[in-house]
Amino acid sequence: MTWKKISIISIMVLTSLLLFISGTNSKIYSSGRSFYKKIELFSAILRKIETDYVDEKDPVDLVNSAIKGMVSDLDPHTTYLTTEEYKKWNQNFSGYSGIGITFDVVNGKITVMSVIKGGPSQKAGLKPGDRIVKINGHSSVGIKRDEVPLKLMGPRGTTVNISVERHGYKKLINFTLTRDNVHLESIPYAFMVKPKVGYIAILRFSSTTGKELQKHLADLLEKGMEYLILDLRDNGGGYLNAAVEVAQTFLKRGQLIVYTKGRIARSFREFRASFRKPVTEIPITVMINHSSASASEIVAGAIQDWDRGVIIGETSFGKGLVQSQYTFKDGSALLMVTARYYTPSGRLIQRPYKNKSKTEYYLEPANGRPDTTKDMPVFRTKILGRTVYGGGGITPDYILESYMDTVSSIVRKLVLSKDRLLFTFTENYINNHPKKNMSLYNFLHKYEPSDAVLNEFYTYIKNKGFKISRKDFVRNNKDISFFLKQNVAEILWGDQARYKVQLLRDKWFQQSLNYIDYSKKILAQSMQIKKAG
Repeated sequence: MTWKKISIISIMVLTSLLLFISGTNSKIYSSGRSFYKKIELFSAILRKIETDYVDEKDPVDLVNSAIKGMVSDLDPHTTYLTTEEYKKWNQNFSGYSGIGITFDVVNGKITVMSVIKGGPSQKAGLKPGDRIVKINGHSSVGIKRDEVPLKLMGPRGTTVNISVERHGYKKLINFTLTRDNVHLESIPYAFMVKPKVGYIAILRFSSTTGKELQKHLADLLEKGMEYLILDLRDNGGGYLNAAVEVAQTFLKRGQLIVYTKGRIARSFREFRASFRKPVTEIPITVMINHSSASASEIVAGAIQDWDRGVIIGETSFGKGLVQSQYTFKDGSALLMVTARYYTPSGRLIQRPYKNKSKTEYYLEPANGRPDTTKDMPVFRTKILGRTVYGGGGITPDYILESYMDTVSSIVRKLVLSKDRLLFTFTENYINNHPKKNMSLYNFLHKYEPSDAVLNEFYTYIKNKGFKISRKDFVRNNKDISFFLKQNVAEILWGDQARYKVQLLRDKWFQQSLNYIDYSKKILAQSMQIKKAG
C-alpha cells in the first residue's frame, strides 16, 4: 500500500476519534488531551510498521487488529467482526444464497451428501450420492473443498449449470439451478423415539426456530406424543427473540421468561410469554451440557424456574451477556455486551470471567468447573419452591455422569478418511445388492452388519490403501459395525435415520427415558397448585 493511502487511513482514524471526543461528555472528553496524544502515537506506529517492518502489511488489517485488541479487553463475548467474518457469522442464523446441498469432495469429485429441504437442489431433483463433475461447462474434477462454495454460491436469482454423475445412468445428467436463499434448519431432528415419546433437537436459535418448533410439535402431537425430550446439548445460542418464542411455547401467558439488567436504565427489560395456545400439559425433559449456552440457558432456566420440566445433564456454559449488534457502512459489525440475563427466579446466567484469560474462560466449563452444588447460591422455583442453584449457568435437576464416546485412533482415521471409505463402500454395497424390504424400525433395533459384510469392507479398505491390520480391525469390529450401520441408514432413509442410529449409542439420551415419571410428577404438582391458587 502506498504512503498516500496509509496517510489517508491515519487521517480518517484521527478525524473519527476527534469527532467522537468532541461529541461526548464522557470521561474521554475530560481526558481529551492525553487521549489525543495516544491517537497520535497510534498513527505514528501505524506509519512505522508501513515503512520499516520486515514484511509488508496491509494497514487496513492492522487497524482491524487494533479494534479487535481494544474490544478483547472488555469481556469474553464482545467482539468485532470484519465484513467477511460478519457474513460468515450471519449465515449460521439467517442462511445463505446458493443451491442447498451439503457436500464433500470424494475421489476428486464433488459428492452430494444431502440436499437441504426446500432448497433449489431438492426442487430440481438432486440426490445424495450424485457427483457434480462439471460447473458451468467446466470440469470440477479435482477441485479443492474450499473452492466449491465459490463456484456454487452466489446472489439470489442467478443460475448455475451443473453436470452430474448418478449411479445407474450411463450419461451425465444436466441441471440448471437458480440460486435462492437457503435456510439452515435450526431443528433438523424431530421424531417419535417410542410410542408416546417425542424428541426434538434444537441446534441453534435462528429467526425461524419458533415457527419450526410449532410445526414439529403439531406433527408429533398428531402422532400421539404425550411426553417430550427437548435436546439443547451443544447449542451455543443465537437470537434472543427465538429463545423467547421457544420458551413461551411451553409456558402460560404472562409468565416471565427472562429479564435483563445493565449499566443504563434502558437496558432493563422483561420478556414474558404471550403465546395464545401454548403446549402446557406435555411433561418435558430438557438435556443440556457444558456447551449449551446463551439462548439455550434462557429456555432451560425458564422451564426449570416455572417447574415446567426436568433439566438433566451437565451445568451449562454460563453465557448470560446481552450482545447488542451494531453494523457499520463497510459491512463490519460490533457485537457488544450491553446487559446481563437473569432467569425468572433471579439467577444470573453469566459465569464469572474476571481475572481469567480468554482460553481459561472458554475451557473452564468442561475442564475446570466440576458439576457440584457446593457453595452455590440457592434460589427457589416459582411454583413448587424447589431448590435451584445460581453462580452462573443452569445447574440441572439431575447431573449425569460425563462420558466420552471415544473411538480408537485407527477408527477415527477411517471415519475421517479423505476418500470417505465408509460412505463409498456402503454406497457401492447397497447399489450392488438387492434391497431388503426392512422397515426403519426393524433396521434400527435388529440390523447389524454381518461377518460377510465386515470381511468385504476389510478387503475394500485394504485395496484402497488404508493401513489396518486384521487384528486391529477385529478389535474395533463393534465401532466399525456402528459406523457402517449409520451409513446404511443415511443412504437408504436419509439424515434423520443416521441420527436415530446415533441415539442408540447415546448414553445420555437413553438415560433421559428414565426421567419420564419424574417429569410427569413435577408437572402434575405444578398444575395442582395453580388450580388451587
